[in-house]
Amino acid sequence: MSHRTFPAPRLRNAAAMLFLALLATSPAAARGRYYNHSGGIETSHPDWLSWMPGSASLASLSLPGTHDSMAFTSTGGALTQTQSLSLRAQLDAGLRALDIRCRHIGDRFAIHHGVVYLNANFDDVLATTTQFLRDHPGETILMRVKEEHTPDGNSRSFQQTFEWYRSQPAYSPYVWRGTHVPTLGEVRGKIVILDNFGGGAYGVNWGSLALQDDWTVSTIFDIDNKWDKVRDHLGRTNAGAPPTLYVNFLSGSSVAAFPNVVAGGDGMAIRGVNDYAIDHLVGGNVQRAGVVMMDFPGAGLIDAILALNYRLLPSAGLLPGDFGTAFRNISYTLGGDAQARWYGLHAFLQNAAPGRIWHALALKGSWAGWMHTDGSYVQSDTMDDYTHLAFTSRTVTSAVSNGFLGSFVNSQLGALSGGTSDRALQLHGRVSSRFPFQLWSVVVKKAPGGLSNWAYSDYGTGYKATQGDYTYAIQAYSAADGVYLYEHGQFEGNILHLTSGVGFLGDLGFDDILSSVRILGPYRATLCEHPSRTGRCLSTTQSVGDINSVAGGPWNDQISSAGIDFVGVR
Repeated sequence: MSHRTFPAPRLRNAAAMLFLALLATSPAAARGRYYNHSGGIETSHPDWLSWMPGSASLASLSLPGTHDSMAFTSTGGALTQTQSLSLRAQLDAGLRALDIRCRHIGDRFAIHHGVVYLNANFDDVLATTTQFLRDHPGETILMRVKEEHTPDGNSRSFQQTFEWYRSQPAYSPYVWRGTHVPTLGEVRGKIVILDNFGGGAYGVNWGSLALQDDWTVSTIFDIDNKWDKVRDHLGRTNAGAPPTLYVNFLSGSSVAAFPNVVAGGDGMAIRGVNDYAIDHLVGGNVQRAGVVMMDFPGAGLIDAILALNYRLLPSAGLLPGDFGTAFRNISYTLGGDAQARWYGLHAFLQNAAPGRIWHALALKGSWAGWMHTDGSYVQSDTMDDYTHLAFTSRTVTSAVSNGFLGSFVNSQLGALSGGTSDRALQLHGRVSSRFPFQLWSVVVKKAPGGLSNWAYSDYGTGYKATQGDYTYAIQAYSAADGVYLYEHGQFEGNILHLTSGVGFLGDLGFDDILSSVRILGPYRATLCEHPSRTGRCLSTTQSVGDINSVAGGPWNDQISSAGIDFVGVR
């Protein structure tokens, strides 16, 4: 078991870590989580499809993508620019669906947005995507290919020129030849063409997709109407037939509503579609988003779509490391006091990664925590003086009663010293030493406390106490398997954890004081009134809150030895 100070770049199984608050970030950084108009982005998921099951249909996935993917420069002005990241940067960020518009000219494809040539050709697109797939062979890329603008100077059809590109030795191994919606395993390392030019002869037929692409937004005051269409299609996708591939365009524009404003709002009173979308997705309103094509997507919006795929992974294992990136980015959507933020965290975690026991915390101001995890751990940046964190545990089972924990903690508080981090470390060490058979989380908050300043998941055994300027929250979880002996009924009071027999309980300070027994795991306890398992004995594989309820008693305060055996399959 290791101890590490924050930041922890990778989570560790069964590791103990100290986590401190981070530096605050600016409101501009928060906006950048749903809208991005710079050459870089604060997310990276170059291999995220590699951890998805190969049996998953592409239709079952939630795939972030870009509208007019090559329009990432100011060529043509603000009306035609839809992206800020280069094509390779889009792919490295985790975007997996591209919208490629080709003008057929001179028997080649020039990349256009309407009449505007984007200073790129189809060779540039294919060279970038195939190089990405060589670097990341577990990924796949969906590529809509559409004829754009007027053809000129050609001796062959658009379809024939596409076939010419596809047959080139540098590209041919990377272009999938199927026409059905495939599983991921069928197309790892491949480009899947969404055929918007050949009626489905060259890939998945664009006309067969469930599509929302109402792109006309007449004025900035019509952005809400565009969002309504996007939201309705997200609902259809979520409830739709599993084999159907759904595509949803968040993009829109007109001469009175440029793409950057439709996507990101005006930075003041007008909200953009991206802003609405990230709130909807983080709020747990859908579990399947389909292919989502966006203008100027921010890191958080990309991650909110991508995070929906974590629910397809087995709940028994650790989450991939890039879940932490997604958690940090979506945390920028949370607002309100600590309690409101906690509810937002809970909704996101239960939707994105269900089937796990999540411990979530929202903390404001001066705080520190020292905790053991036996699962995934994620933590946000600090924003508006709040930090959000969450971790999973194997179980929420505790062998220590609330009352006994409280009396022990109260006996220790007077000996604690220093600031929040010192006190958290000291108290965590004391409870872990006294009760080493389970895991512990200790968070120390300096005044002020209250639900407006901190909120956390409260499972099983826990205790909260205030002394002076400091409030302490202690949580117990993941009790080890074994036999637990208690000095009082109903699992109260002093406690002894056993995984093997004891000839004389007096050697462990537990002679003739047993009143209740808890069994965790495949154990049988044989408890006898005299040392070396002699005299009257009782045997149980179940927890017993009152030992006198077992036939053959009285047993209370009568037990001097214990035999412990495995039963069944461990």
